[in-house]
Amino acid sequence: MKFYKVIKENFLWEVGAILKMKFGDSGYVPIDDIFRIHEDSDEYISTNIIENSPKFFERVYKINLISSVVYKIKEEAKKMIQKGI
Repeated sequence: MKFYKVIKENFLWEVGAILKMKFGDSGYVPIDDIFRIHEDSDEYISTNIIENSPKFFERVYKINLISSVVYKIKEEAKKMIQKGI
């Protein structure tokens, strides 16, 4: 599953929101509603726009830690995996 982090606020989410692929690969939705701007929980942005808008969205990877989960960009995720964190 792909994840993206909002790095520039848009009409649906504030900076910091983590997005995941919506069921059916039609677009991305936040993993929780803490950074949601728009109240309609069914709103999403299509896959093509998210994946091709690097000024607004950055690909991150889910890292399961012993006591928590963090989302990091690819380079940071690789370093954590290599260090065995």
